[in-house]
Amino acid sequence: MATEGSTHIGAGLGLLDPSNEVVRLGFGCAGLMQLPSRRARQRLLGEAFERGIDHFDVARMYGLGMAEAELGRFAIGRRREQITIATKFGIDAGSPRLARLQAPARLALAKVPALRDAARRRAVGPRERRRYDAAGARASLETSLRQLGSDHVDLFFVHDPGPSDEVDLEGIGELCEELVARGTVRAWGISGDPDPCLALAGAGTVLQVREDVFAPVGDPAALPPRIGFGILAAALPRIQRHLVDDGRRRRWSAATGRDCGRADVLAALLLRDALERNRGGGVLFATTRRGRLGAAAALAAQVSSGSEEPALEAFRECVRADFGAPVAAGG
Repeated sequence: MATEGSTHIGAGLGLLDPSNEVVRLGFGCAGLMQLPSRRARQRLLGEAFERGIDHFDVARMYGLGMAEAELGRFAIGRRREQITIATKFGIDAGSPRLARLQAPARLALAKVPALRDAARRRAVGPRERRRYDAAGARASLETSLRQLGSDHVDLFFVHDPGPSDEVDLEGIGELCEELVARGTVRAWGISGDPDPCLALAGAGTVLQVREDVFAPVGDPAALPPRIGFGILAAALPRIQRHLVDDGRRRRWSAATGRDCGRADVLAALLLRDALERNRGGGVLFATTRRGRLGAAAALAAQVSSGSEEPALEAFRECVRADFGAPVAAGG
């Protein structure tokens, strides 16, 4: 479903015909399996598509290996021709048996905040050193294609390499160029934190990087088109905690002309900031609530059509003033 006057992540990266005008926003599937039923998950994906979002980002590890199959059920048939799919390799997917228990477990934890917080604390631990090579990439892609029920993926990413990881980029690059020539992969790149991604990225690779209003990725004019993700995950709760103070909330609200005590207002400003800073690429938006997709898609369409938001620069100034953050101007 097209949204008039907007552009698409796939079109911006040369993966779709630019005349296919749909929003410059992708749907992130990392939390898809948190929903407790297949019906709910399919409805969420369908709502994203109906709102004009037709780029879907998944990974071998999402949902402990189950998210790709869920997206594949959605994409089957003619719909596969109308969307782009990105997947990733390099992080173990975990146990499929545990994946089937994931949604009920998350639902139970959500009802008991103390248990949820304890589970999060246990999940934080030292990161194991990973190896990324062509053999691992090939095996992972074969599994992904089976799970997705597709003969190709549009984007294939090295998933979250770290500074201490062993990355055979030459071997991975040779494999991916072979896969591109065969049509099994349409483009490939690096996805993760900015510094490792920028260090590894070369000509022709697609960048997908974690960024937000507190951590913009360099000079937009000096970077190739990229896909940003994680724009709300850390920034939104950080600002919300800051604005618990009534004086700060009133000051920010007066400066922007928006009620900055509201989560939806802050989320819209953060999304707009990310889209404005990355006009040549796109932004991933992730949610498990269908009602949030319409507002996000409409906002992306407004940015793509050149609509201005006077509150955005005032919001950025508030962030700079209170946090001293290196907020970049829109680009």
